[in-house]
Amino acid sequence: MSENNEEPVIVQSIWYKKIPTLLTIGNSICGFTAILWCLQAYERAILKGNGQVIAGSLPDVSLVQYIFASCAWLVIGAMIFDALDGWSARKLKATSLHGIQMDSLADMVTFGVTPAVIVAISSHIYALSGKGYYVGEGLLRYDRLVWISCGIYLACAACRLALYNVHAIEEKKSENFSGIPSPGAAAAVCSIIIMNHSTLDLPEWITTIFLPIYTATLGLLMISTIPYPHMGKWLMSPVKRNRKLIVLAAILGMGIYEQVHLGQGPKMTAAAIITVYVFSGPIKYFYNWITGKNLPDDDEHLEDEAALS
Repeated sequence: MSENNEEPVIVQSIWYKKIPTLLTIGNSICGFTAILWCLQAYERAILKGNGQVIAGSLPDVSLVQYIFASCAWLVIGAMIFDALDGWSARKLKATSLHGIQMDSLADMVTFGVTPAVIVAISSHIYALSGKGYYVGEGLLRYDRLVWISCGIYLACAACRLALYNVHAIEEKKSENFSGIPSPGAAAAVCSIIIMNHSTLDLPEWITTIFLPIYTATLGLLMISTIPYPHMGKWLMSPVKRNRKLIVLAAILGMGIYEQVHLGQGPKMTAAAIITVYVFSGPIKYFYNWITGKNLPDDDEHLEDEAALS
């Protein structure tokens, strides 16, 4: 066949197919920026008015709280990118294995590495501002215990995201998550850090002792088999819509009340909602295990209604 008879090959690049990838990159950049800003906490926390570092000076706790709260808000912003990239990929029919891999890599940076770094550095700096209560010997030295806690979270996040990729490739679908999703675990960590930068004066032990333990626990929940509801599907489900509207209205009212009376935004409201979500999985799991009964999800009600119709 001559060249004149060959049909021209036209390669068209559809620009909007790149939107999910750009949103995923936005997710990872938020995590990267939070890590960089967090690493500056050591220097900025002990800078005095003349911009010089004074040897032996204790960290400025108010500035430290602002820095770590800013890092936590960046992680929350990354969750918006994470939600939008999956939604846009489905709407634009741009889902691919490449996108799945990119999404998990971005999530590892933002929801795996970043929370672990924030907790490790914040715990250390808050301990430096204390009165020496966190001194130990050998393996039980405080900074090493925090490192172990954050390492558990990091390792569990990596295992969970790798397992998610395997399930996505094998096209295993479920109405519930097995274990708490990594954005949910990161949100739980960040909610405590954001609450610490508020009018609510949290005790020092919350950030120096409780938070590292809580972080490690969230890591273990990520790789557990405890089912967690898919909040997006739960909200969009038509089952018991009136009850969901009442719950959302109550949450909105709590947030407005907190903003009007405390003037700090709905920080405690958000932290309370996230905490309820974190503990809802284990509570339901152990209730079913002890009683031998199942508390049906809304999705299960929906399946029952579909079977009867």
